[in-house]
Amino acid sequence: MLMQMSMFTQKKTDAKAIKAAKVAELAKLAKGAKVIAIADLRNLPDKHLQKLRKRLRGRAIIAVAKNTLIERALQQAGKASDSMKSITGPTAIIFTDLDPFKLFKIVKESRGKAAAKPGQIAPFDIIVQAGETALPPGPVLTELKQAGIQAAIVGGKVTISKPSTVAKSGEKISDMAAKALQKLGVEPFEVGMELVSAWEAGLTYSRSVLDIDEKAFMANLQNAGMSALGLCVSVAYPTRQSMPLLIGKAAKNAKALALGASIYEKDVIDLILAKANAQASALKSRAKV
Repeated sequence: MLMQMSMFTQKKTDAKAIKAAKVAELAKLAKGAKVIAIADLRNLPDKHLQKLRKRLRGRAIIAVAKNTLIERALQQAGKASDSMKSITGPTAIIFTDLDPFKLFKIVKESRGKAAAKPGQIAPFDIIVQAGETALPPGPVLTELKQAGIQAAIVGGKVTISKPSTVAKSGEKISDMAAKALQKLGVEPFEVGMELVSAWEAGLTYSRSVLDIDEKAFMANLQNAGMSALGLCVSVAYPTRQSMPLLIGKAAKNAKALALGASIYEKDVIDLILAKANAQASALKSRAKV
């Protein structure tokens, strides 16, 4: 009995030492990183995590640990500990010097497709489109039909006769439907790391802030630039961008003033003469001379 208690105590001590070492390791990484990001790992296949690690190699370190250990490490480092307050699922922590928005873009672009598993909830109506498949004739035809897919042998090949819905949005995917989709190579699920937040220089950026529509952002930026330029021109505020327009506007106004006041200046003399000639012609027409 004493030996068993001694072994239990030793294991408990070893576990504490392992946790303490992990916390120290994470805290050291946190102290040396400009940016610390928190990511949700739920429903993320390991192959996708490894793919992202490979893509970020040399630019970021992705560590996976229990949430309590991550929180303790961040508290020790004095950085980003508030980021863990709303985290409940399996978590990864990313240490990097990359800009938070650049990091979010890389993580978002790393998302990929995954096959359906029995029991998963369909995110939308999963429809198998009509057309020829690469499957050879055989038992697979029966399996497809059991999954609710209209299929037949045409020209020695398995062909989907018409679009077939194998699972409706919000419904569980059956065993037969999952197998059929895998055989057809249909991957209806999108998987990837979900970046929850990123901390930099005392500021925490949430997912909603980091997730920028670049096309819309650039369009808004261009509209803002055009509006600012228009304002500068209307109030005659000189800037590097507005000066050419202001000079052009001033020259046009000066020419109009000279023409209206009949000021004999080389740039408007031809216009004044043309105006005088037009007035003379109008007068002559009225006088019927």
